[in-house]
Amino acid sequence: MLHDEFLNLKENVPHGDLLFPFMVCDTVMPTFYSTFPLHWHEDMEIVYVEEGNLIQTVDLDEYVLSPGDIVIIKPCILHSFRLGDYPIAKTKSIIFNISMISDNTTDVCSVKYFTPFKEGQYMHPQIIHKNNLHYDDLLPIIKELILLDKKRAPFYELKVKETLFKMFSVFFKYYFEKDEEEPSINDTTTKNIKVILDYIRTNYMNPITVEELASAVNLSKHYFMRFFKKFMGMTCIEYINDYRLNVATHLLLTTTMQITEVSNSIGVTNLSYFNRIFKKKYGMTPKEYRRNMDRSIR
Repeated sequence: MLHDEFLNLKENVPHGDLLFPFMVCDTVMPTFYSTFPLHWHEDMEIVYVEEGNLIQTVDLDEYVLSPGDIVIIKPCILHSFRLGDYPIAKTKSIIFNISMISDNTTDVCSVKYFTPFKEGQYMHPQIIHKNNLHYDDLLPIIKELILLDKKRAPFYELKVKETLFKMFSVFFKYYFEKDEEEPSINDTTTKNIKVILDYIRTNYMNPITVEELASAVNLSKHYFMRFFKKFMGMTCIEYINDYRLNVATHLLLTTTMQITEVSNSIGVTNLSYFNRIFKKKYGMTPKEYRRNMDRSIR
């Protein structure tokens, strides 16, 4: 399920289902991948780190996550993560559409709390560490949501909504503060990044030039290259290759396509080049990766 999700920069399909857009995702790295590319979705996401450490990017800021850390990712915020120093990392991601608890605009909770929150009028820490004040008020609620999703007992949906309200009551009481200042991140910068990454998502299977990407956001080639490197931490060619390789691992694990077919389907027509960049990232050839991962899954 996670593989299908990360192949889209903007996740258009609601998490869970249309009537109940809520789900908890298990992520184990690097069982399937060692990076989760920059993406965004209209749902809110709460990440709980169970094991190992991760390098998390939220709203273009980078954080090192340790076991027990809780990450708050608002709707429509750019975010990504990659494996840190430990050989493995495990997380639980609680993903839901905030409309579940704020869809009545005449309700005082929506008017007083949720609508201002969605409009960016509240500041909050991106990461809540174990030593943060009131962490013990929040953690049991996070674990309760995870358990509710796992058991799916009778009246599960009602309990989830009740627990989401409990979580937000802790957020607003202890962690959210009204923001009286201008946003620190330029809206145009975020918009340009989303346009660029969406262009890559849509065209990764075809040749992509720097000139095309620069033109998509009306920037000169020279400025665009510096812009991308500054905010993404890598060149656009490195990002495109990384994205393509993530798609390739998905195809290797979920299809019976030949290695040549996989390479061609992601826009890399030179098989030896595909093998070389794949081995550089994963430490093994595509054939070895398929064999080793297939064995570990079983």
